[in-house]
Amino acid sequence: MDGTDRAGGPLEEMFRTELRCPEAEARRLAAHAREFVARHVDAADDADEDLAFRLRDPRVFGAFADRRLHDSSVAHATRVALAEHAFDLLALPRTETDAFAVEARAPRRLLAIAAFLVEADAFTVLQALHVVYSVFLDRGLLTSVDRRVRSAVLTHVVQESGASAGLRSFYAGLHLAAVPEREAREEFEALLGSADTPASVKQDLVAMAVADDGGTSRLRDLAQQEGLLSPDLDEIDAPAILANVPRLPGSLAEAAQPWVGP
Repeated sequence: MDGTDRAGGPLEEMFRTELRCPEAEARRLAAHAREFVARHVDAADDADEDLAFRLRDPRVFGAFADRRLHDSSVAHATRVALAEHAFDLLALPRTETDAFAVEARAPRRLLAIAAFLVEADAFTVLQALHVVYSVFLDRGLLTSVDRRVRSAVLTHVVQESGASAGLRSFYAGLHLAAVPEREAREEFEALLGSADTPASVKQDLVAMAVADDGGTSRLRDLAQQEGLLSPDLDEIDAPAILANVPRLPGSLAEAAQPWVGP
């Protein structure tokens, strides 16, 4: 008997209750999940109870969800629920010390999942917070997806009216510091030239770009405002600053000049 013929079970129950999908869809997802976990997590001999437990790891579930997001055999509403659940499994940090646990838990293609929700008009402010906090701790999340994906998420976060202006500036700075320099300059110019970019974000980005430290001080201040760094870190060369707060590419200073006030 293969996985698709099993009548009920822990995996089907998990998908039915946590994603609220129909029974037939839950069976289909359970079959996909058995195959995925056996192939990618080296758990071919695990019982369904063990597989359900593994799928509560945000990295495992996120990787599984990412593979199903564009599967037309799965109902669109279920795919949205998969993407939403990938975010539900993440925990937001309560303090700057808690935040560092997030890096190990974020799926590598978190931004692809976010971009799917953006396209589905289902991306929330809470999910934007998860993206910002996770990218702060692991900027490799930006380069784990292609440019089209990360650019779509950048645009949406910057324009997310429910998020604080500081958070939006902070994410834009993280993005520009992590991507290839030519791409960073093109994105920087696009943000400054867009009428949809808030004026406060434009001001922050210009100030970061022309600063002698490449915006590190401003990014530190924004990280402290958002609770990601201890407010006691006031030395720019403190190890926690050097390790976690980037600087924008030097070429952005030139691109910022037309936007510098008198």
